[in-house]
Amino acid sequence: MLRGLFTPRWAGYTALLLVAVAACVLLGLWQLGVARDEGLKEAVRSAGVLERAPLQDVLDPHAAFTAPLSNRPVTATGTYDATRSLVVVERRLDGTDGSWVVTPLVTAEGTVAVLRGLTPGTPTTAPTPPTGTVAVDGTLGPGESPRTGPALPGEQRRSVDLASLVNEWPGDLYNAVVFASAERVDGSVVATDLQRVPPPSLDAPLNLRNAAYAVQWWVFGVFAIWMWWKMYRAEQEGAPETVAPREEVAA
Repeated sequence: MLRGLFTPRWAGYTALLLVAVAACVLLGLWQLGVARDEGLKEAVRSAGVLERAPLQDVLDPHAAFTAPLSNRPVTATGTYDATRSLVVVERRLDGTDGSWVVTPLVTAEGTVAVLRGLTPGTPTTAPTPPTGTVAVDGTLGPGESPRTGPALPGEQRRSVDLASLVNEWPGDLYNAVVFASAERVDGSVVATDLQRVPPPSLDAPLNLRNAAYAVQWWVFGVFAIWMWWKMYRAEQEGAPETVAPREEVAA
């Protein structure tokens, strides 16, 4: 039955089918990429219109960190525990290799990890944070998974592993990291040599309209394959059967 595919006409139809299916697949992937981009834009717009709120109004200590909290503008007010600062090594920002400086901020409700910024190199001790009551403006982000490796000296760590820090830092720990954009003491912004770290990319849902367009293109590709096979089968079933000539047996 498949021998008919090797005729010039059906070879041409098959080549045309392959081009059409490839186009449908590529167009579907393109629309899927657009769906991701549009979903991210919508999430950024949604986060941008949210007013900055006190940390305790949007999240409780030990509560799970959910996707809507990503990039949520907050203000956390408390005092830094400089004795428990961390230097998270092997980080890079805008072409600069360095380390994150993470310090616990003790608030009335609990303790939250504040990523104060990037410092060059890999120091074994963190820069001293502001003293007294500090209001930290920033955006929320999730903690990190643990990274294995040889023991590090001093205050160095490989990741902001909140599951580990809950056993090291006193008090009730927030399951989030505040990516600091400003620190204020008595209403005045505190100057710092640290390079502020932007929050991680949003884990945004797909834009449903463009995702539907992607599925539509893939359905077109499947439909083209079905039509090609249906036409081929109909032609083969309608073709007259070739019967081999019978040899006459001499009497």
